[in-house]
Amino acid sequence: MNPVRSEKGVALIIVLLLLAVMAGLTTGLTLNGQTEIAMAHNETYYARTRAAAEAGMNRATEQILGDITTDLIATKAIPNIGNGPIALNDEYSYSFQLLDDDDPLLYGGDPLSADQLAAMGADKVPPAPENNNPNVDTNSRMVLRATGFGPRGTTVTVARILNRDTIAGFPGMNINPAILVNGDLALDGNSLVVNGKKGNVHANGDITSDDTGTMGTGITGDVTATGDIDENIDPGGLRAGGMPVMPVPEIKAEDYLGIATHKLTSAGTMLVRTAPGVPGTWAACTGSGALKCPTQWTWNSTTSTWKADGAMPTSGVTKSTYYVEGNAEVHGTGKSTGFTEISIIAQGNLKITGNGKFKPGNDSKMQFVTNGDFELGGTADSDDPLDMDGQIMVREQMHIYGNSKFQGRVMVEDRDGATNGCSVSMVSGCRKGTSQLSDNHLSGNMTVTYNGQLGGMDVPAAPTTFTNVISGWIEQ
Repeated sequence: MNPVRSEKGVALIIVLLLLAVMAGLTTGLTLNGQTEIAMAHNETYYARTRAAAEAGMNRATEQILGDITTDLIATKAIPNIGNGPIALNDEYSYSFQLLDDDDPLLYGGDPLSADQLAAMGADKVPPAPENNNPNVDTNSRMVLRATGFGPRGTTVTVARILNRDTIAGFPGMNINPAILVNGDLALDGNSLVVNGKKGNVHANGDITSDDTGTMGTGITGDVTATGDIDENIDPGGLRAGGMPVMPVPEIKAEDYLGIATHKLTSAGTMLVRTAPGVPGTWAACTGSGALKCPTQWTWNSTTSTWKADGAMPTSGVTKSTYYVEGNAEVHGTGKSTGFTEISIIAQGNLKITGNGKFKPGNDSKMQFVTNGDFELGGTADSDDPLDMDGQIMVREQMHIYGNSKFQGRVMVEDRDGATNGCSVSMVSGCRKGTSQLSDNHLSGNMTVTYNGQLGGMDVPAAPTTFTNVISGWIEQ
């Protein structure tokens, strides 16, 4: 045989070629698998990063819609949580941007044309076009962007439109109404009269009426409330609900012990102050003159009530202010002419009926003060024609009714009777005795006249508030 034509070694060459081909295929398949794995990882990173961006958007939306005090255009920061970045874990986080809708940053850094800017303000009345200035907003519209960050530089940005309405706050004021109730108030009776230079009524709640006809025409001033006002109420001045809260100070009988001339104790004894204005200078009343025991008062230990029937209580001094360590009731008659200068300050409930004629028994103009409930009814008259404004201060609830008259200001703190009792909590201002009333009521032919001589209380200016609306969805 010719050695040149021998086929020895061909099989080895074929095997090597096949191995080379298989190695190439294996390498290709491996590279393709790695690419698919990388693509799968990238899809996972994108999906999770987008979820981070959406989570950030939802969180920002919740904070913005729940906040009415922050001017977002001024702060350009999400309330409470800021703009971030905020980490979800070691790999994912998100951050925020609040941008004016004409901010060039939203458009690749390119300023908008005049027509585009004009279109942005076309929905305002009058039209208020934007101006390519990211720090000056004229159409109250912004863009909220949330950007999610993930591994390998993955970022996803989503955006929404933020519109805002600005509601100017009420200015500061000095309030001094005839009737001020820190709660709901019921007005009944067509003959109800509230007049004088400050013949106004305000309730930090609703003002209602049980009458079906028009009533409140005897109220010469304003009737205002933080809540709603019954449509049947028709005052001479403003009738307005949704007004700001008017502060009512804490009312405690103990704060006025210093102006008392006499103390009617829970032990049934009568004391007189021996040194006016000096704390602790009390002595048992006796004899006549300044130490004379007050007349007409009797003590009922069962009800813890000091009560005066018949003639009005008097003492050995011209002006008397009685501090009662319990309930007080006066059902008496006044002088044939003139007014009896007495005041009553009670740690319990206080009830005035009959036809007594009162004016304040102290220079502080405190007429009646109670830690509990207050009633003024019958034909009781505390309306001095000499224009002596007095003050009624009630910690719980009040009823003024009948043909009674009062000249001055009525302030009601409207404390809850169930929690204000001394048997519940022995604290300053607690009520001795049992609560009698559950609501605040003015009715009948009663008259309150107030000319504003007691001085008002300052109500601070209410802040400007903002109502935010978020709409739309933008993928970036």
